[in-house]
Amino acid sequence: MKTAHIIKSSYSGMMYSRDFQLWYTYLSRRLNQGWSPQDLSFLLGKPGHFYMDFEKMFQVSKFLSAESLLLDRVYFNSEVVPMAFHLEPYEVSTERIVRVKIEEDDVKWNYTIEIPWRFELGKKCSATPLLYMEEWKAEKDLQLESDAMIHVRAKLDFLLDKKILERGKSSWELFQEVCTTGLSQLTIYPRHLKNCLYTMIQQGRVVVRNVENRYCFSSVH
Repeated sequence: MKTAHIIKSSYSGMMYSRDFQLWYTYLSRRLNQGWSPQDLSFLLGKPGHFYMDFEKMFQVSKFLSAESLLLDRVYFNSEVVPMAFHLEPYEVSTERIVRVKIEEDDVKWNYTIEIPWRFELGKKCSATPLLYMEEWKAEKDLQLESDAMIHVRAKLDFLLDKKILERGKSSWELFQEVCTTGLSQLTIYPRHLKNCLYTMIQQGRVVVRNVENRYCFSSVH
């Protein structure tokens, strides 16, 4: 009987409780959408490693200050996972270490989150958040991948023909233009848009510029 090959890893970082609440919220949203960290980096108009640095708890407060508003727009959601942290009367809010342990097998990643805080318990308190999450690896259907790329290319061709890209659009604005298909079995992911845009850049039809420290895509005049 074949045994699953498991790869174990971990990372940690320092956070205030409020920052952890937001970090946890954005991790939950990403997993629910089935997006990768690279997808989020693209939608934020940043280099591929950008969002993964945040998930690995690098300069969390700085990231949240700069990116929370746009992330909420990307998700069309500003609701934060409720958490009722328990504080003793003598305690003050300080940065504390949070650790994530990951077990990866052939089909998914298992995340176990270790935190230093306790939560208030009781009927009037928020439910204790789950500190164990799963992220399933994408099973790519070649036909659906092809259909997704055809759909996105057609949408981009329409935007180019109508000269809608002359003034430029951000990644997340373009994603809103192309993500609706009307077909329940066809889901458009940010990677489909990214791949189509980069093909068009190679063809000399689209250029990418840095506008206010974010990537912006526009047609070639």
